Amino acid sequence: MLVRRHIRSATLLAAQLMGDRDEAEDIAQQAFTIAFDRIDDLDPARPFAPWLFAVVRRLAGNNLARTSRRRKLWTRWGPQASDPATKPSGENALLARINLAAASHAFSALPPMQRACFELVALRDIPPVDVAAMHGIAVATVRQHVFRARHALRKALDKPDDGIEGL
Repeated sequence: MLVRRHIRSATLLAAQLMGDRDEAEDIAQQAFTIAFDRIDDLDPARPFAPWLFAVVRRLAGNNLARTSRRRKLWTRWGPQASDPATKPSGENALLARINLAAASHAFSALPPMQRACFELVALRDIPPVDVAAMHGIAVATVRQHVFRARHALRKALDKPDDGIEGL
């Protein structure tokens, strides 16, 4: 029951943190394995979702740190270290799918937390209360981030000098 209720949110949070859907699914699976292993230690009076999302954030952070260390070592010592064409690009998968350069630029210019909250609430239809639990912040803070992100995106996309007046 807990998996069915929280798998989508846990996977979306992990995908947002990792930037890769496959890695996100692995992180979510690891988080639920940890939850299963520690189910007897959980306080039934406290909500499960914030604890699970904290586990997802920790696992994603550990994974990103490990990947970064490996990339640095591979860049320094790997066979293609002298070939700049083979270095990883680091493009965000979500932004790669957006065809409009102005929208992509405006979205990437948002502060990280505004971008994260806007993506989950406005683009992924995750309730603000769940996004708050995912990121360990207040619901009002999530709403403020979404409001500010919308305002910034509208302002950036409504500029007539961008050549995108029709948006």
